[in-house]
Amino acid sequence: MLRSRISPLRVLGYAGCAVAALTGLDVGLRLAAEAAGVWGVIAASVLFPATIAAAPLYALTWGQWLPAAVVYGGGLTAGLLLARCERSRPGYGPTVVP
Repeated sequence: MLRSRISPLRVLGYAGCAVAALTGLDVGLRLAAEAAGVWGVIAASVLFPATIAAAPLYALTWGQWLPAAVVYGGGLTAGLLLARCERSRPGYGPTVVP
């Protein structure tokens, strides 16, 4: 029977993606509530992928760099951890067929 091991890098990568996405959504919902009230929150909830991507940039225009650093830096770091985890698994690479 083949047992799969859970890699700590994979766990850290997925946790980093989750933290970055939830932080981006939180920042977006707060900015939408401040700018447009309830209707802004509804629109930001429906368009949540755009909210996660654009809200930290909007926060940068207000001089708040921390949300952008957490969302983009966390997403980049998590992506690198996941890529490293995938690259180190057995069977990765070119397969030689005789």
